[in-house]
Amino acid sequence: MCRRFEGGAYKMPAMAPLPKSRVSQDVPFSSDGLDYLGTIQVKFECETRKRWICLFTCTVTRALHIEMVHDLTSEEFLYALRRFNSTRGTPCAIVSDNASQFKLSSNAVQSVWSQVIHDEDVQNFASNSGIRWSFIIELLPWMGGFYERLVGLVKPTLRKTLKKKLLTDVQLQTILKEVEAIINSRPLVYVGDDINSRITLTPSHFLSLNPKVGIPEIDFDIRDPNYKRCESSSDKLLQLWKKGQRLLNSFWAIWREEYLIGLRERMQT
Repeated sequence: MCRRFEGGAYKMPAMAPLPKSRVSQDVPFSSDGLDYLGTIQVKFECETRKRWICLFTCTVTRALHIEMVHDLTSEEFLYALRRFNSTRGTPCAIVSDNASQFKLSSNAVQSVWSQVIHDEDVQNFASNSGIRWSFIIELLPWMGGFYERLVGLVKPTLRKTLKKKLLTDVQLQTILKEVEAIINSRPLVYVGDDINSRITLTPSHFLSLNPKVGIPEIDFDIRDPNYKRCESSSDKLLQLWKKGQRLLNSFWAIWREEYLIGLRERMQT
């Protein structure tokens, strides 16, 4: 009876401030979340073998990078991390689940992952590369929500694409990179009704300035009026670099003015 008359209406608790790594402008993939997902069966000669996916998520631009690993050994993970560093640059920080919370297919896989992340070679490589590796607090899985969200995008995409088909290693690697490109082209901000309005920001805008990978033209006057009078190739390259920098600055402006503002919204169900 007291609860009925004195309880009052439900009040949603105030949202805690987002971590600095989520709201600070930085080079893509400087700070990342790391997760594993799988397994995926592939054809290998006259048998099938298991493959896993190592998923890197940029905390700032929400971009995705996928690497396929053949097993859950520390050696395979190191190779995947080295490929990631060579492609996207060495990150300053990596966040991942604790071994006891790593959501994989079985307890056996969890114990293997525990050995991987605490392996001496892995820790030495991270230390020598200047990578600060941290783990989310136990029993607080929501702290890894920023990369679990992308795991939730990759899984159904692969499930709907592959269905019950068995691919080879090369075919699976190709599919994974295509899935990566598709997810990186998703909008980060609301899509406006006006087709002539400012661009719809996507993670791929920060990864490439090549219009052939989905970067639309912008109605900004970003070209130097003296561009056509440049005679040497070095001057032309410099002008192209400046153009790319102006494009990138416009993307960061949209990121600050639209994307960060949207992070404050909370949906009530």
